[in-house]
Amino acid sequence: MSLAKLQVYVTDRQLDLPHRAKDLFRTLRAELIEASNAKAIQESPQDVFRRLQLLAEPPAQLLDHLRANNLHEHAFCILGGEKNQARDHGAHHFQRSDDAWFDFSIVVRERSEHLDLLAYDFELRFPPGLGVPFLRFDLNLPHHANDERDIRCHLHPGSDDILVPAPLMTPSELLTLFLEGAQLPAGRAPRAFTAFEAAWFEQMYVLTRR
Repeated sequence: MSLAKLQVYVTDRQLDLPHRAKDLFRTLRAELIEASNAKAIQESPQDVFRRLQLLAEPPAQLLDHLRANNLHEHAFCILGGEKNQARDHGAHHFQRSDDAWFDFSIVVRERSEHLDLLAYDFELRFPPGLGVPFLRFDLNLPHHANDERDIRCHLHPGSDDILVPAPLMTPSELLTLFLEGAQLPAGRAPRAFTAFEAAWFEQMYVLTRR
């Protein structure tokens, strides 16, 4: 199987999406408020209202790409926290009860009878001691460079430079994964580092200190 065929396989799925961007926004807001009330995240419902935004026009860089590919009409962006490529803990985000923290962005386009999911970026950062710094699920915009590499929908397993094909998911599914999954079972401590991991972290420290 080629990488192109693998990408078709992981993305060839009919997604169950609302018909309007506002409805998707409300669904995600309800999930986050429910998580807040259950103390699964540390933010209050008021924080959720402030940090989850529906933009009637995507940010400038995204909008330029959409216009270049004639995808800008009726396009919307949903932001959950601030875009945070530097992983600055001071930027607005959502924090779980186990101190893992995340933000996300979604680009959709309203069509006559359905909603097109054009792109998403969901990143979850872990507290120290779990052996992996972050996990990110990406769906790049159509005609992105990664689309040309047959890996538009992918996962970053703790490295910005490593891309692994990942199944296409709805924003609600990804949010559920971040709220309920990718965490240690209750009462279980992180595994001890292996000698390989200890050596790897030591080498990384030396490289980053140069």
